Amino acid sequence: MAEPNHDWKVNVPKSGDVTVTSYPEITEKEIDDDRKGLVVQLHGAYENLVEYMAPFQREWDAGPMMSIAQSLQHGAGDGAAAWGDDFKDMFKKETWINFGGKVKSMAGSAIDAGQDYATSTAKDIVNRANSTASKVQGLVANSDTTLRSWGWWNAQIDDLSKQAQAEMDRYGENISNAVDAGQEMVEKARKFYKHRQAIMDLPSFIAAGNVKGVQGFVDTVLGDIDPALAKSIKQDPNFYVVLEIIADHDSAVTYMAYLGLMMEAVPPNFFAYISGKGAMYLLIEVVTLIITALLSAGAAAAARVTALLARLAMSSTKVANAAKKIEKAKQAFDAFVRMIETMTDAARRLQEMGEKLAVARLRGLRFKGRTQQKLQAQRTLAKRDIRCRRCGSTKHRTPRGPRGVVVYR
Repeated sequence: MAEPNHDWKVNVPKSGDVTVTSYPEITEKEIDDDRKGLVVQLHGAYENLVEYMAPFQREWDAGPMMSIAQSLQHGAGDGAAAWGDDFKDMFKKETWINFGGKVKSMAGSAIDAGQDYATSTAKDIVNRANSTASKVQGLVANSDTTLRSWGWWNAQIDDLSKQAQAEMDRYGENISNAVDAGQEMVEKARKFYKHRQAIMDLPSFIAAGNVKGVQGFVDTVLGDIDPALAKSIKQDPNFYVVLEIIADHDSAVTYMAYLGLMMEAVPPNFFAYISGKGAMYLLIEVVTLIITALLSAGAAAAARVTALLARLAMSSTKVANAAKKIEKAKQAFDAFVRMIETMTDAARRLQEMGEKLAVARLRGLRFKGRTQQKLQAQRTLAKRDIRCRRCGSTKHRTPRGPRGVVVYR
């Protein structure tokens, strides 16, 4: 992938030793102000999302697997034919337990990394997220330092009773007899699903500052799903800006933490309600496009996001006229679209900040050599350890559970 290439000309004697020290004009305060503005923007979209997803969250909590089946039958999505065996996974509890674990680890990995490398930013995000969770759940706010979001993965996904399973199978049969999707769309969706584990692990790579892992993802996974987009990222002459963002502790923590928090706030039955047969695929696609928006400032990534938003816009009328009127369904749909728009705009702002970071990080850098030579300096990007805040292990993330009410008996 493209590396930065900065050439500076300095007036020096015709021959002799040279020492050059860098004093960039961009200040850390300027960068810190940009970061704080980013948190305010992202948290505004998160609060809006949490508020309007509450009715879907209640249905999910009441019966996760049945809520998916009912959303498929009554929602705004289309049928399920042509999706093949992948579609059947939507009705398996193991599918959503696995997805839930991956979604949970997005914010968890970012916050655990931030506690050591971006302490102030991580604490700010935790305080904001916990305050939002308390407000939506009607609980008294407290000074809990552990991230306690209201993520949909909190719900207990138990085996269904025989009666409930039979009812869900009937929903599945009715839905599977519906219209086919376009073949090209189906094939791309299947590739998203094929690579779902790698896609859902990518946020943890970025949170950990694992540049090689990110580059490997672009070369292999994205190269299979969308070769043109992968090529545009690899050939982007400004990719060094992305490396600066990944290396910057506060920037990486902020973007990945809010991606995780927002995906936790959107329960699977909402995806089923707006996308029908494409529910699982849409979840994975949204994660992929939000991250690739960060990895590329080029037109290719922007075009993919625009196309996704156009597809969602086509569902807007369907949501308004859906057979089953879930409370505030249209507002939830609008909040979901705003989430995608906000995350992609935040990626653009981060890329602008990455340009500043690339210059600011040269502060105090000393080049030594001789005249008539090209002086070069090389930086090594260090990985971030992600540790459990309770036991210090790198094998798992800090345990997180739902906030509740203690009942004394």
